[in-house]
Amino acid sequence: MEVLLWIGFAQALFSGILFVFVKKDNSLSNKILTAWLFIIAFEFLTTGIDISLGRNHLTNPFLIFNPLIYFYSKSLINPNYTLKWWQIWHVIPYLFIKTGAYISHIPLSTSDFFAIDGSTWFKMTYGVISIFSFIGYSVTSLINVHRHRINLKNEFSTIDRKITLGWLLFVIIFYMTFMSIAYILGIVNIIIRISTYAQVVTFAFLLTLIYIFSFYGLLQGQIYAREETDNPDIYKNPRLTNSEKERIRKVLVEYFKKEKPYLKSELTITNLSHQLNLPRHTLTELLNTEIGKNFYQFVNEYRVEEVKLKLVDPAFAHFSIDAIGFECGFNSKSSFYAVFKNTTGMTPSQYKSSIKT
Repeated sequence: MEVLLWIGFAQALFSGILFVFVKKDNSLSNKILTAWLFIIAFEFLTTGIDISLGRNHLTNPFLIFNPLIYFYSKSLINPNYTLKWWQIWHVIPYLFIKTGAYISHIPLSTSDFFAIDGSTWFKMTYGVISIFSFIGYSVTSLINVHRHRINLKNEFSTIDRKITLGWLLFVIIFYMTFMSIAYILGIVNIIIRISTYAQVVTFAFLLTLIYIFSFYGLLQGQIYAREETDNPDIYKNPRLTNSEKERIRKVLVEYFKKEKPYLKSELTITNLSHQLNLPRHTLTELLNTEIGKNFYQFVNEYRVEEVKLKLVDPAFAHFSIDAIGFECGFNSKSSFYAVFKNTTGMTPSQYKSSIKT
């Protein structure tokens, strides 16, 4: 157990320092993750000192992980999100349990958790805070990341791992599963007073989270530019008149035919709004309510049509099918083939063969 705690302390401290000096990204998400790594290093350190001195105070390091996963995901998804000074209350439950257990010398013990004594009220408060913290933050984080993934096709013409936050979604689900099992076993421990869940499991899992967030946190970049993001629900009540929609639609279609912005794989609705000098929410509303397609579908249909043209163009006869896909704005073979087949019902090679016959 002690070895695990010192490894955890060293790894969390090292990762925190790495984020400060190596990843020179001043985004809020990185600041939140860096702060968490240093706090968790402190948690491993204090628990390690406790055990080396023959003590083991009541603690719950996940009381600081719960708000982390919420604020970290929130700051990644919303580029304009900022923390307010009063939001410090989110760390109060962790500080309350940590300092309270030390001041009152309340040990971590499941065998006499329900024993009636002077610390009963504190232990009951600990249990209630832990459960509500876990449910409130993790469920909200799961919903936020899921909504973000759904809304990606309104924002980007190319979707890759860097923006889907698939790794974070997996971590949240993995965490919720682990904690649900842990709480069930914890209740069993208290009722039958037989240890089925050891503290070493908690810190081993926490160390795993440190490795995951250190690795993926370093790789994760900003998803959105720092601009206003749209809420897809607002298009249920359109703000554009029919004449305005028709005018903007003509401008959009004409621009795509003439300038072919879809040939750039990094095209986003923010880029397009700048190019057309139109508000982003106006374009999104037009696409969703008038054209009946999200941004991803709209752009990639143009790319597919461009591929069709180049497949029969003698000037591109020496190009491979994959090369033509990249020329037309697709940034990966997998997305190219998936979009093309979904649009035409055939793979690019099948379509090319059907033209020759």
